Amino acid sequence: MFDTKQNLIKKCYQKSIELLIANSNQYGIKACADSKRAIDKRYDYIFGRDACICSLGMIASRNKKLLRIAKDSLETLGTHQTSKGQIPFSTQPAIGKNIFWYLGSIDSTLWWLIALDFYNKYSLDSTLYEKYEIKIKKALRWLSFQDQNDCGMLEQGEASGWADNMPDNGRVLYTNVLWSMVLSLYGYSRKRELVLDGLNNLFLPHTADLNRSKYILREIHRLKELRIIQEQTENMPYYLHYVGHKYAGSHCDVYGNLLAILFGVANQARSQAIIRYMRNNGVNKKFPVQVLFPPIKEKDEEWQDYMEEENKPWHYHNGGIWPYVGAFWVMALAKAGKKDLAQEEFVNLAKVNKVNDWGFNEWFHGKSGKPMGMDKQSWNAGTFLLAYHYLKGEVDI
Repeated sequence: MFDTKQNLIKKCYQKSIELLIANSNQYGIKACADSKRAIDKRYDYIFGRDACICSLGMIASRNKKLLRIAKDSLETLGTHQTSKGQIPFSTQPAIGKNIFWYLGSIDSTLWWLIALDFYNKYSLDSTLYEKYEIKIKKALRWLSFQDQNDCGMLEQGEASGWADNMPDNGRVLYTNVLWSMVLSLYGYSRKRELVLDGLNNLFLPHTADLNRSKYILREIHRLKELRIIQEQTENMPYYLHYVGHKYAGSHCDVYGNLLAILFGVANQARSQAIIRYMRNNGVNKKFPVQVLFPPIKEKDEEWQDYMEEENKPWHYHNGGIWPYVGAFWVMALAKAGKKDLAQEEFVNLAKVNKVNDWGFNEWFHGKSGKPMGMDKQSWNAGTFLLAYHYLKGEVDI
């Protein structure tokens, strides 16, 4: 049985390398394999967040071809940075087309900075980091301007992060966990402490430390805001999905909470409580993992009519299963000390990538487990490589 599992992992590792090479071009890594449907939906573009997340795994592999693709991806995105410092949502250099989505894409810039630092640490090539010194400063400056109320955390409109066509807005967990990581990587420790304060008090409203929280006590209206959110939400062990204007998203953003564990926002006790909640509620029951639990339903206050298009309950970002996020689940388990469980779930991650003859499907229905979306998705392969080398202790993020 052990040999069978190891053979599955070995096979998935090799298939991941082959997929990433096949999905690349002179500009870097595309979102998925070419098909008429993929091209019609512009999945043949270089996506900011997708390419950067893929790059983490490609760099971790230290495979020369994959390192080259990662470097090409980061250079392409850096080349198409705006004059203000923003990295595009996606770009197609062959036709000179850059896309910034409806209300912008805040996380492309965050992931680009994270991937650049990762490349500098693990590729044995410092030239890219040096080449983009000015662009890095511009990216950091652009992000700092997204702190619209000078609270330390970033604000955004709806559908401006990875979960497009979803209602998260204002201060979003996922975005600000990434922001805390960027601040740590680039030496802004004092600013990071304020973000951590906000996340561990405003986003955990029922355990907020009102005697010590600089974030809450900095402005009188934040205490009022905290009281409103406490009345609206139950005392749950996970970080809130987002905090808007006098209301909050109370569903569990699984992805954001996993990143909070992995990037050191959550302490050990909080990490254990989050994982316990997720396991008790079966976010990994079919495959690792559902990205939002429970899904937002039409009767819920957070529901928006546009969600009917692709984000019905158990679909896409609204409770769908995303294998690439499953890799972050595996790494978060290991970070929390659950190494045996992490290894078990890593095998399950290989199994979900194997569905449809190594289809690497984009996402799966959260209830039925039916494969959905595009097949041959690049970041499923990239994050599998990342999790593999993370579990072996060869890289850290």
